[in-house]
Amino acid sequence: MAKKEVGYDEKHALVWHNAVPDASLEQGKQVDLGFPYACYIGSPSYQKNVLFLLDVIKEAKDRGCRLKFILLGVGYHSPELAEVKHKIQELHIADNIMLMPWVSHADCMEYVRKSSFYLSTAIYEGLPLSVIEAMSVGKAIVASNVVGNKDCVKNGVNGYLLPMNVSDFADKIVELAKNDELRNKMGNESRELFIEEFYIENRIHLLQEKYEEIISQ
Repeated sequence: MAKKEVGYDEKHALVWHNAVPDASLEQGKQVDLGFPYACYIGSPSYQKNVLFLLDVIKEAKDRGCRLKFILLGVGYHSPELAEVKHKIQELHIADNIMLMPWVSHADCMEYVRKSSFYLSTAIYEGLPLSVIEAMSVGKAIVASNVVGNKDCVKNGVNGYLLPMNVSDFADKIVELAKNDELRNKMGNESRELFIEEFYIENRIHLLQEKYEEIISQ
């Protein structure tokens, strides 16, 4: 936009991603739920599109997928919580999803670390820190193809970017749930991409070099 709308010279424009600490170094409480699951961090709200996620879970269940789903961050701001709870009962998927209240960051990341992969059905994002942190602990990502998500996920490499279509999401969830090799490969790609593009210890040095380059001109 800076180039197209304002007319900045490309030499004077730099896209700088958000960067975060390495969540794999953070230790929370031990998590052992005794069953495989995928997880999503987000309150029941319009942006996070949890009502759509419930339809996806129903579709995956109907296809015989035994994976459970955990929604983390059901806390102080959950404007669609009542509607979500009602739809869970309506779709008969209460045994397939857990709604988790807010926990510490370290504990939250333990749930992500032990998950099979990470989901995002968001309608829009800025640059989603939860997706980046899931990448830092080596998780494949199944995400909506929206701004923010598509800045983190390389389709077919470290996960999938999908249209807001129930069948498409269910396809990839079932595929990853069954295919350990693919899931692990994509998880490793996520970790490598995180280190290269989003790890603050690396990125801050590059930013410092950019400042020094400008100062020296």
